[in-house]
Amino acid sequence: MLKRLLLSALLLAVPACANQDTPEGPLPDLPGKVLIVGDSISLGLGAMGPDTTCPLTPEYNSQTKAFGPQVADALGVDYVMFAWPGIGLVRNYGDDQTNTMSMRLTQADETARLDATGPVQLVLINLGTHDFFQNDPSDQFIPAMEDLLSQMRDRYPDATIYALTGPMLGGNDKIFLAHAVETAVDAVNAETGTAIRYLALDGGDKSVAYGCQWHPSVPAHDHMADLILDDLRAHNQ
Repeated sequence: MLKRLLLSALLLAVPACANQDTPEGPLPDLPGKVLIVGDSISLGLGAMGPDTTCPLTPEYNSQTKAFGPQVADALGVDYVMFAWPGIGLVRNYGDDQTNTMSMRLTQADETARLDATGPVQLVLINLGTHDFFQNDPSDQFIPAMEDLLSQMRDRYPDATIYALTGPMLGGNDKIFLAHAVETAVDAVNAETGTAIRYLALDGGDKSVAYGCQWHPSVPAHDHMADLILDDLRAHNQ
């Protein structure tokens, strides 16, 4: 009963996506890089595909057209990609629980790569699609996301940090992921007084939103990048 009540509340409470009106004004001046933490969505897999039936093969992939690199390009800065296909925070694609993002963040070679990024002033985290696909690992996911957000905050104290959701999940999976990420963001912000931002992304016009294997298309990535840029403008007033 409690789960059903929570689900009903979340159906009403999940945020639409940034602002209804497109903010006007300049983007913030970020002299540092953009760090992108994610999975195949962040890597732009399938973005160039003509429809949902094509395979996730190299000719249909485009990292530069993915939402994160587009944001970096709009800001006029470089980006660092810390993402792998099929990866989740605590549960990878197909219920694989080896070498998850939480595990990678404890490995010396991976943390050394983060140490070598140079100045980072914008962090875009989009994880959870594989964790929550036909699954609800909230009990494990929420503390792991809190830990990830705290690590990013401590490693990059001057950076603006976004915890993002979407756009590949639907139904209960989408609702539970949104609740888990927003809960983790609220907990870290309440504990430390930081201002990590939660932002729900969608793929925009559904008639052109899908590439190979239901991954976001280039128009969907354009739309997601615009949502992030609009939110950056709104906070730069």
